[in-house]
Amino acid sequence: MNSRKRSGIVGLALCVASFSVDLVALDSDKDQPIQIEADIAVRDESAGETRYEGNVILTQGSLRITADLISIKHDSAAADKIVATGQPATLVQQPASDQAPVDASARQIEYVRSEDLVRLIDEARIAQDGSVLSGDRIEYLVTQRKVKAAGAPGASGESRVEVVIPPENLRRTPDND
Repeated sequence: MNSRKRSGIVGLALCVASFSVDLVALDSDKDQPIQIEADIAVRDESAGETRYEGNVILTQGSLRITADLISIKHDSAAADKIVATGQPATLVQQPASDQAPVDASARQIEYVRSEDLVRLIDEARIAQDGSVLSGDRIEYLVTQRKVKAAGAPGASGESRVEVVIPPENLRRTPDND
């Protein structure tokens, strides 16, 4: 294998290795290897981007992202912005061993490491343990544990967010979880 191909493969591997999603995850997830399957993988050093195209599946521990395209923007040190797009793109992850998985979907899912921000854009939806939050845009500031949702303007021009909470989740208290 010539040195140019070898450096491209090494660069691709380093980019993947520097990408560890710490969303709302099991502590052990970040210590697990990342596996990405796709029809095509392209690393563009000059653009600072690696793209995985076609039936993309990314797994790391309990994290599983499926998308038509995953783009990873990186600098020399690490990946900073990961964008998954699909019809929809999905993200499933186990937040803790005693909690139900979080199931999220949107036409675009972004993770900005420097801001510790997960952004779901266009037909955004998050479900966990029967509860559902949906809107046009959902942002989650991971370290602050803060969620902000916005709706898309409807036929009447007003933006709406929908929240569904099953009765059994309303009856839970921190003491009996």
